[in-house]
Amino acid sequence: KPLIKGVLDQGAMTVLYGESNAGKTFVAMDIAYHVARGMEWAGKRVAAFPVLYVAAEGGQGARKRAAALAARYGDANGFHFLLSPVNLLRADADLGPLIESIRECGVTFGLIVIDTLSRAMAGGDENASTDMGAMVKHLDALRHATGAHLMVVHHSGKDRAKGARGHSLLRAATDTEIEVVNREIVVTKQRDLDGTFSSG
Repeated sequence: KPLIKGVLDQGAMTVLYGESNAGKTFVAMDIAYHVARGMEWAGKRVAAFPVLYVAAEGGQGARKRAAALAARYGDANGFHFLLSPVNLLRADADLGPLIESIRECGVTFGLIVIDTLSRAMAGGDENASTDMGAMVKHLDALRHATGAHLMVVHHSGKDRAKGARGHSLLRAATDTEIEVVNREIVVTKQRDLDGTFSSG
């Protein structure tokens, strides 16, 4: 079933990436806010679900962006923040407590955003197959435990043609890959959809 028709499917995994200051966090939060309100996004029909936005890079900027979205679109009661660093690289760190906290809050989230991958890897090596393999395994565990679509905010690599930075295991595990570049939002990979979406 679609989360955003023609762009994101429910229960899948997305990597949304771009260079520093390209606006990727704002785009991720904009998508999340539209899902929380069930509003059309970029002219596409959106399924309404509660959203959990894990702002692992710091809460103040995230709060300001959310306030701007609320001022423009109205309040979204289904938009929830976790303003805290998380370590999802080690199985014995924050993965289990995060899943347990989500279950205890009694909300069925349709979208969980992890912003950013590098912060959630907590010092791991993005280019190492061992670390990226562990990270992908734990992201999948979070997705399967919650049933939510999982969106991971990430950085571009040195070679833009190769997509998001880090080991290719991440791209192989990703259903949808979205690049934010030159004020455009471009789908660069779609596992099951046509992959033609772009928005300026």
